[in-house]
This record gives sequence, C-alpha cells and structure tokens, in this order.
Amino acid sequence: MGQDLQALLLSYGYVGACVLVGEVAARRGASREFARKFIHVGVGLWIFGILGLFEHRTLAVVPSLSAAVANWIIHRKRLLRAVETTPDNLGTVWFALSFSALVWLAWDRPAVAAGGVLAMAVGDALASLVGRRFGRHRYETLGGELKSLEGSMALLAGTFLSVLAAITWMPGLAPEMPRVPLALLCAVVATCAEALGTRGRDNLWVPLSAGAVLAWTPAAHVTGLGLGAAGALLIGVAAWARGSLSASGVLGAILIGLPVFGLAGPVGTAALLGFFFSSSALSKAFRARKAGVEAEYAKTGTRDLGQALANGGVAALAAVLLGTTGDARYLLAMLGAFAAANADTWATELGVLSRSPPRLVTTLRPVAPGTSGAVSAMGLMASTAGAAFVGLLALLAGLSWTALPWIIVAGVAGSLADSALGATVQDVRWCESCGRETERRMHHCGRPTRGLRGLAWLGNDTVNVMATAVGALLAFWA
Repeated sequence: MGQDLQALLLSYGYVGACVLVGEVAARRGASREFARKFIHVGVGLWIFGILGLFEHRTLAVVPSLSAAVANWIIHRKRLLRAVETTPDNLGTVWFALSFSALVWLAWDRPAVAAGGVLAMAVGDALASLVGRRFGRHRYETLGGELKSLEGSMALLAGTFLSVLAAITWMPGLAPEMPRVPLALLCAVVATCAEALGTRGRDNLWVPLSAGAVLAWTPAAHVTGLGLGAAGALLIGVAAWARGSLSASGVLGAILIGLPVFGLAGPVGTAALLGFFFSSSALSKAFRARKAGVEAEYAKTGTRDLGQALANGGVAALAAVLLGTTGDARYLLAMLGAFAAANADTWATELGVLSRSPPRLVTTLRPVAPGTSGAVSAMGLMASTAGAAFVGLLALLAGLSWTALPWIIVAGVAGSLADSALGATVQDVRWCESCGRETERRMHHCGRPTRGLRGLAWLGNDTVNVMATAVGALLAFWA
C-alpha cells in the first residue's frame, strides 16, 4: 500500500506539471492547440507510470477518475486557457474516463491498456496537428464535424506505430499473436472510431475501440483482419477520391470490407470486389441517358454510409458468422447477399435504359421508368447477369461449381424481392408541383413531397437490407 500511495503522489505531481507547462505556454503566446496537445500527450504517456508504479488497480484508477471530475469543473468554470474548448465539448473528461476504464479492465494485460491509451494520446494528437497545418482534403464526419484526409492518415500512422511499440515491448499478449497485423487492424479501427465521435467523444471511442481490438481479436484471424482492414481502407479512400464514395461511405466500405476480406478468404474478396467495382462503373455509365430517371431516386451517384451498409451489411454479418462458427453455409449466405445486391444494382442501372416501358411487378401494368417496384425484360436480364457475375468470380476464386446455380437464383430472387417491396411497402412520395412520383422527401424542384403509398419509415436503404437478406437466406439453405 505504501508504494501505491507514493505512486499516487507521483501521478498528481506529473499530471500537474504537464498542465502547468501547457498553461504557461498558452499564456505566453503558444497556440491553444499546441498547449492542449502538449497536455494531452503528456498525460497520456503517464499510462506507463500507472502500469509500472502501482501495485493494485483500485488505487491505480484514482488519478484518472479524479482527473475526470477536475476536468469537468475546469471546463464548466473555464479555469484554464490551455484546455478551453466549446461548451459542449467534454473531450478531456471522456479521455480521463476511457483511461480509467482501460486501466481497470486491462490491469493484467498492460499491452492492451497502454495500446488503447496511446491510440488516443499519440494518434489523435498527430491527427489534430497535421490536419490543422497540412489538411487540404476536407470531409464531414457522421456528426457533422470537419476533418481532413491528411489528419486521418496521421492518426492511422501514429496509432499504428505507438500501438506496435506497446504490444512489442509490454507483456499481456500471447507470444504467437502477430504484432504488425494486430497494430494495423487497431489503427484502422481507431481511425474509423474517430469519425463517430462528436463534441470530443472520439476521446472515448478511439481508446476503447483500440483496446477492444487488442483484447479480443483471435490470433487465428489477426493476419487476415489486419490485411483486410488495410485493403478496405485503401479501396475506400481511392473510391472517395474518384467520387464513388462519400466520406461516410469510406467508413461503410471499411466496415464491410474488413470482415469480408479478413474472414471470407479469396471467395469473399472476389465477390466483394466484383460487386463494388461493377456497380460503381455502371453507376457512372450512361449517366446522361439516366439523368431524368435518377433524379427521382432518394440517393444517387456518390454512395454514403447508409447505402454501403444497406448493400453490404448482411454479407458482412455472414462473413463474421463464418469466421466465428466455421460453418461453410455462411459463405454461401454472404455470396447470396452480394449476388442480390449486384443483381438489383445491375437491374436498376441498366433497366432504366430499356426502350419499352417497365411494368409494376404486382399488377404488370406499364409505368414510367424509374418507378419503385417496376421491372422490365432488360432489367431481368441485367439482374440475372449481375448475380451470375458474382457467382462466376466466386467460382474462379475457389467456390464449388455446384453452388453457382443457387447463387444466381438467390441473387435474382433478392432483386425481385426488392421490386416487390418497392411496389408495396416502400415509402413512395408525390410532388404536387411537378406531378411526379419520387423517393425524395424534398423534390429537386425545392418543394416538399407528400406520402403516396407505403410505410413512411421504410426507405430504399431498408428495402435493400431486406432484399439482400432474402438472397442470403436462400443461399444459406440451398
């Protein structure tokens, strides 16, 4: 207990010194951002002091918990210039709480606690400094905050290097655990977590997500997941640069690509890449001829997080179940979901080019091109080709040829389910000013639309989830 009390006094002395230096620097002309990050990094590095000096976790969490209380008071009273932020930004409080959680939960695994804290202390600090100085390519996070690609890449690099150092030199991980892929996976997850944090909450999500990756990733899957995370990130950023994905769409690409690339092997990789690149290419093809029809879709062109998860979320879930259970039927379910998504995309992108009017799938009466729930002969052929394309790529990657017919059937069935839902329960709206049916709540003419048929909460993204689930279930039970 005597050593713990000495460690407690050293902790308060060290943290107090960091705050004092940062505050003096701020009052003598240093930028507030520099002063804040000096304190941020300095306090974060004390994780090594906590883990090395304390004997019991009960007292080891006292400094960070008391810091959370003190930071809340300082923030509310605006007592220190060096750490001043907007009134709704409680980042210093969240960091102290995440620090406490990692120390308590990973007390017997120092590498996990240190890696999680360093992801925030080093990675986030680099992101802020690099983003402010060199950030040229801006994007909006899910919470509406502006960040830069340069800053996010700095966070990725800083997290990778600091976590790799922690898990290499500190105990707490199995000897057979691949260190480099684990650090890479941790860095990508932490970078994604930062995009979820608003008003300083990234100070909570980044360290906790990094710690969770270090603590719970099975050694057997680390290499695949690490490489899968890196591949998904590279493809997502490249697609963002080309205008195929929005910034939130990059996050969606990573959330889908990471489990598929990492757990579903060459077959899953081929299916996902085939779906992504073919659907992106078709979305850009014949754009002038499709402009009038696409104007009525709820979402077009650049894909966002919702679209990415709607089309690939079921497949990603199947990949996770494949990795955790080893049941090969989940591989077929994943392929069925991708086949359904690709079949629907091909049918939508090519079907609108048909010279003959489509027919509503429920009544077979002719309707205007682009009507929700409409099908055409050309669209059905495109749907079949889209499902077959995914199946053939999977076949080339190692799938048994006997599964190919079922994948095609599952894909076409999922696409038809999408049309049936679009004709019956999907939210379809009407613009009184233009006299046109649309999926948009605010028409492109600038007027709000009214409900015409379907359920108000059942939009196109939800329909896509349900359609891919149909394809996955049919393929699973094939």
